[in-house]
Amino acid sequence: MRQILLPHRDARDKGPYDVIPASGFWLARLRAEEAPALPALGCHLVVVLSGRIELSVKGRHTSELEPGDVVCFDIGASDDVALTWPDDAWLFFVSTPGWMPEPGCHEVSSHQDPRPGRPLLTWIRDDGGRSRSEPFRWPYSLAPVPAVDTWPASIGAFVTRHDYGSQGYAPGVWHNGPRRQFGITLNGCAENESGDGTVTRPVTGDIALIDDVTGAGHVTRGHGDRWMMFVTVAPGQLELVPER
Repeated sequence: MRQILLPHRDARDKGPYDVIPASGFWLARLRAEEAPALPALGCHLVVVLSGRIELSVKGRHTSELEPGDVVCFDIGASDDVALTWPDDAWLFFVSTPGWMPEPGCHEVSSHQDPRPGRPLLTWIRDDGGRSRSEPFRWPYSLAPVPAVDTWPASIGAFVTRHDYGSQGYAPGVWHNGPRRQFGITLNGCAENESGDGTVTRPVTGDIALIDDVTGAGHVTRGHGDRWMMFVTVAPGQLELVPER
């Protein structure tokens, strides 16, 4: 097991989108006994959105994963690695066949306090030229995790980092999403405002589908040392419905 820093770029750099060659993704709320067999997933990333998870690797000490942590697997035997947790945990799986990150520094600023329980699930979309924000409902069962070849397809993923400082939310500019993609807060926090006047404040473990690739866009005001993972959604994939 190695601790590494995922390849990343400055948050103001809007391309390229496939630094991490992701092929699919899945959102899940699971009990430990519902977790999929890791070898069946192959090379992949698991992002912890909520919960406290014990990671046990054969021959090594147990470590704890918290919201905002990302674990990368490339394993061939189910008894080499074990993930356990006492209650429900929200996890985001990203399939990255044949790809693993290179070794590197892993020192980052401490996490902001994560949201307890369910993470904030926000859909930012264009509604007749003006963006709106609303909660979304995942259109599939949250458990168990199905076979990888049934997941919604992705055309790549990437990680960004930008230190906005600790003196409150930094000013932002109105902009469109560069492509349809999920944004997962790994560290730091932000304030997102959409054209309908809705303001959401994502913290560690929260996730948004950025879907306003047309229209007037939205504004993001960052705070702290903010790390984000973005996972693109392939065209024609993942039809969402608002949460009512």
